[in-house]
Amino acid sequence: MPILRFRQVMKVALRNFWRFRLQAVLIMAAAATGTAGVIASAGYAASGRQKILDQFAQLGTNVIIVTPQQSRAVGGRARTGSVVTTLNQYDYEAIVTSVAGISSSSPVVSSTLRIRAGDLTKNTTVVGCNPDYFAIEHWMATLGAPFDKSALRQRPRIALLGATAARDLFADTDPTGSRITINRVPFAVQGVLAERGQGLDSSNEDDQVYVPLDTAMHRLMNVDYFNSMIFNIDNWSSMDGTADQIHQILEKRHRRGASLDDDFLVQNRKSLIDTQLVAFSRLSFLVRWIALSALVVSSLGVFAVTWIGIRNRTREIGTRRAIGAARLDILVQFFAEGLLGAALGCSAGVAIAYVGLRVIDGRVHQPFLFSPSDAFLEALASIALYSAFSLISSLRAIRIQPLVALRTE
Repeated sequence: MPILRFRQVMKVALRNFWRFRLQAVLIMAAAATGTAGVIASAGYAASGRQKILDQFAQLGTNVIIVTPQQSRAVGGRARTGSVVTTLNQYDYEAIVTSVAGISSSSPVVSSTLRIRAGDLTKNTTVVGCNPDYFAIEHWMATLGAPFDKSALRQRPRIALLGATAARDLFADTDPTGSRITINRVPFAVQGVLAERGQGLDSSNEDDQVYVPLDTAMHRLMNVDYFNSMIFNIDNWSSMDGTADQIHQILEKRHRRGASLDDDFLVQNRKSLIDTQLVAFSRLSFLVRWIALSALVVSSLGVFAVTWIGIRNRTREIGTRRAIGAARLDILVQFFAEGLLGAALGCSAGVAIAYVGLRVIDGRVHQPFLFSPSDAFLEALASIALYSAFSLISSLRAIRIQPLVALRTE
């Protein structure tokens, strides 16, 4: 096709694209919906995966957690929900002294207690832990400072507030140095921890109060057992072997019969990470299938609109063929109209996906990830798919005979 003739055909296509506005709008809407669905779903899946990885990076990945089982056998019968008190200081010391590769560790106790600051009171979880707990959890203080090693010996009455607990009790003022009471025992606020959000176990760590371990056990809760023990391991590759060593030590110390289950549970975050990522990959698979379905439906929508448009413009096709337009001219004209609508619709879809991802990621509190290069490639793939359906419709136009078209009412 000569260049001059091609330019004339393109002018006709542009004029008709503006002339048949409803058809153009429908093509653009279908293309925008499909493209936005694909890009938004891909971005949402990537953001969710990054959120999981960020949570583990924030919490520390080389961590083994020992917790008591939440049921015990009594008289040969399982009693579900009873408090297990078998994890104690001797277990902790045996693990620390016998297992190599533990860089830091901390027992943990917790209980829901009443906190009072001035005229404000609230019930919240009070956690007792060692200074290493905050290093293991990669948790810094925004105001004041975490506990130091002296807190292991002196049983000081000092407390660190989570960000939410600090706001509830002291509003926007700096609570460092202020006095609070925990179960009527006076404490000094040593600092406020950085905001972390909801934990992997669905607990709100920002709404908790943290005190030294011995202080919590002997001055607040009056217990001689731990709710959990956490160990930070030097080498990621040795996580499974170290967990097995800890399990063997506790199994030997607790000396439970062969017919009874362990009264403790050893977990490492490596397996937890794998479990979380596998579960999320399934969710991502479903989300991508939904997006692919939306793309297919929108493609069929583009095909239907262009197909019906050609049928309604049969007389126009016959007239153009009668005055000298070749089949290639008709093919290029209708294909250009469909391609232009698809290109504009896909461009709008990219913008819609960007705004939609901003809103969705903000609502679900996950990082906003939008790759312009990936969005561009996905938009090009969508344009290619829509263009293929437009081409199929355009092939129908060149099969129409001029005499038959001119007789069409």
